[in-house]
Amino acid sequence: MLIAVAAPDPRFRAQLAGLLESSGHKVVEAEARPEALAGLRAAAPHLLVVASAADGAAAAFIRALRAQPDMRLLPVLCVDPKAGASDTVALLDAGADDAITRPFQPPIFLARVRTLLRRVVWAGDAPEEIVTVLTGGPIELKLVSRQAIVVGKPVELTRLEFDLLAHMLKHPDRAFKRDELLSAVWNYPGNVETRTLDKHVESLRRKVGPCAALIQTVHGVGYRFTPGDPVRR
Repeated sequence: MLIAVAAPDPRFRAQLAGLLESSGHKVVEAEARPEALAGLRAAAPHLLVVASAADGAAAAFIRALRAQPDMRLLPVLCVDPKAGASDTVALLDAGADDAITRPFQPPIFLARVRTLLRRVVWAGDAPEEIVTVLTGGPIELKLVSRQAIVVGKPVELTRLEFDLLAHMLKHPDRAFKRDELLSAVWNYPGNVETRTLDKHVESLRRKVGPCAALIQTVHGVGYRFTPGDPVRR
């Protein structure tokens, strides 16, 4: 989906944008000030991520945004730089839908994003199939509802199986080392054995049935997803 990111720190803004783009979203930058509301309205994002600054400007910006009739329902996720500070309460009182404190783990941030985007999809304000689907040959992954469709039929995947397949679909034909996949999906590779990854790949292959061959073993390296030719239904 299209997500606007407003952060005063360019490096942090780039970090947030990179996380969102890695999950298949499109990102636009926005200014966190009332004067920028016209540009934000023109971009028509499905979600706004605001990085709070210590001067309280973010709360003022959110209040100005909520005062606009056509922007009262825009989901807003704030990233508060002060863990446990009263600023978080001020942001929520100003109209933010959710707030997360820094430092944060990327999977937690992305989970909060998915939670808010689900509301957009369920409300019928955005078709998930247009903007939040990863496709690899006959496999489709709906990122917001976290549904897997294989050769036109739904397949039940565990959270880790879904994340593993999604990561490979985002980078088709790339050979991933095992430790790269462990880091990307489990986040703490030091606590996970290589055999755990291999077992998940084996289970994933079983579940995708006729598409199992698309998840290829790269001997001496790890795994690769190759879309290949569509499987006949």
